[in-house]
Amino acid sequence: MATSINHDMDQGANFLFSATAKNSSGDPINISSGCTASCQMRKHYTSTAYTTLTASITGATGNINVSLGATASSAVKPGVYFYDVELQSNNGATVQRVVQGMITVYPEVTK
Repeated sequence: MATSINHDMDQGANFLFSATAKNSSGDPINISSGCTASCQMRKHYTSTAYTTLTASITGATGNINVSLGATASSAVKPGVYFYDVELQSNNGATVQRVVQGMITVYPEVTK
């Protein structure tokens, strides 16, 4: 089961967080090869519009860095969004949700 963590994003600023893929015992899993990570955020679970965040596997320790650059975050309207980070095996046979939650986007004032 995925861990639930909420985040705050400042519109127009760089956004970054890390997640760790773990097995059922709570130990980090080796994801350095044979997997890809992906992340999307949507206003509602059923929304067809979404923002793709960059999800990068950082090595054998189960770490995944998730980011969105300042230019891309400036295009996201303020509000609350749902997100998740998933790992998929290269052959597509296995998908694991690593983390999920909400991202609150706060409006940019200085432009």
